[in-house]
Amino acid sequence: MKNISILTAACLMAVACQKKELQKENLSLNLPKGFEQTLIYSSSTEGNNNGGMNEATEVKFRVDSVDKSSNYYITGEIMRMTFNQKMFGEEIHFDSREASGTSDEMTEDIKPMINNPFTFKIDKFGNILEKQKFIGEGLDGSDVSQYNIIPFAFPRESVEQGFTWRVDTSNPMTKAIMPVASNFTYKGRKNNKVEFAVNSTMKGMEGMMKDTDITGTYVFDAKTKALLSAERTMPVQIGGGTATFTITPKINGF
Repeated sequence: MKNISILTAACLMAVACQKKELQKENLSLNLPKGFEQTLIYSSSTEGNNNGGMNEATEVKFRVDSVDKSSNYYITGEIMRMTFNQKMFGEEIHFDSREASGTSDEMTEDIKPMINNPFTFKIDKFGNILEKQKFIGEGLDGSDVSQYNIIPFAFPRESVEQGFTWRVDTSNPMTKAIMPVASNFTYKGRKNNKVEFAVNSTMKGMEGMMKDTDITGTYVFDAKTKALLSAERTMPVQIGGGTATFTITPKINGF
């Protein structure tokens, strides 16, 4: 009787382990050559005593080729940028589609980047292998270094629900003064989608700002790993309110 109980327990353990193994997910891009996607990167503040702002950047990506090692050669192009701010009674308005705005300096800095393709290379997990570089002369590729076809790199190992990893997710433009460290958690697969939660800490500036906690959610297509949605929120320390950052695929016709 004792031997039967031991055998039964061993069988149950084997089945449980097998079931657990089947739930693991291999996270890597599976985009075909010629795949195109336009993403809108936006940020906004609400409830701030000093005023508010919103900005949006529309970036079109195209997979030019995929090599034998599953590395992706991609061309990106900023199609449009908008910026609106009302703070301390002063208003700033910019739209790259308009001939002029209220900020001549912004117009001069940004307009050369519009409709000016840049190229870069990533591996199948989303890691940058060759940094963003404008095809045209005279522009600094660091100005578009934050734009990738996916917003963060996937882990190389197979993962299961609850798997967490920690990475540096600082914006290359502000990393030196406000570094950001993030914990990503794989939430699982549902309805042909995979979802991740993110909890980040943005380092404060001594004498000016405390460390800031950021939370958010990312959703990808389960098969291709193309981004479906992304949202992060954080408190605004100066003036109060909340800042929201989103990445959404553009819908054809809008």
